[in-house]
Amino acid sequence: MWTERQAIEIFHLLFLRGFSARVDKALFVLKGGCNLRFYHRSVRYSEDMDLDIRTMAQGTLRSNVETVLGANSFRQALRAQQLEVGEFSAPKQTQTTQRWKVQLRQLTPPATFPTKIEFSRRTWDEGVSLAAVEPELIRRYRLYPVLVQHYGAAAAFAQKISALAMRAEPQARDIFDLKLLCDAGAAATPLPNVQLDELPQAIDNAMSIGFDDFVGQVVAFLEPEHQADFGNRASWEALQERVVDTLRGLAP
Repeated sequence: MWTERQAIEIFHLLFLRGFSARVDKALFVLKGGCNLRFYHRSVRYSEDMDLDIRTMAQGTLRSNVETVLGANSFRQALRAQQLEVGEFSAPKQTQTTQRWKVQLRQLTPPATFPTKIEFSRRTWDEGVSLAAVEPELIRRYRLYPVLVQHYGAAAAFAQKISALAMRAEPQARDIFDLKLLCDAGAAATPLPNVQLDELPQAIDNAMSIGFDDFVGQVVAFLEPEHQADFGNRASWEALQERVVDTLRGLAP
């Protein structure tokens, strides 16, 4: 019924709806690729889902997450999409980071798709707002509306600069996401000092990423109708150049 990317996306949306029905929406905020996809109209699917959380004990969060994953209402909503939760585990459970690995099963045709949900405890960035997920996505999957807190474009832009600068292995998806946010005008908002300090490393890392990395890390995760637009070297080089020039222009 669904592609692997779509099945994982449905799971993420249904988990958000179930989690927000159980936990005060003021206590968590969606970030990363799912935020860009669900709220900023990115055409890139996200493999995993990342959130920030606060004022919730480690054991309480684990109980809430695993209650949602096991709830009859959640599993029935998945089954209506010909999906089900297979095995899940909690391989990282610390005071700063809690992560779950989930094996999502498609019933027809049979297939298994891995994904992760990760919560981080850190100081929240400015620019958090409560809003509904893009209605177009909700209609596509015939779901009920999903309403959660998420980061605005300026905050997501600063976060992506940090990700590009600090990852042990630079990721092409950060370049693609920065271009999306540049087009949304996010670069016009002054950067916090932390990201200003990270700009030189972010620029170096952006220039180190090649076309083959972009194809494997980004093009394969785009909606099919957009893959041809970005699947050639010239498009990648233009995108990379735009992001690097923007970052250079922000340097003090």
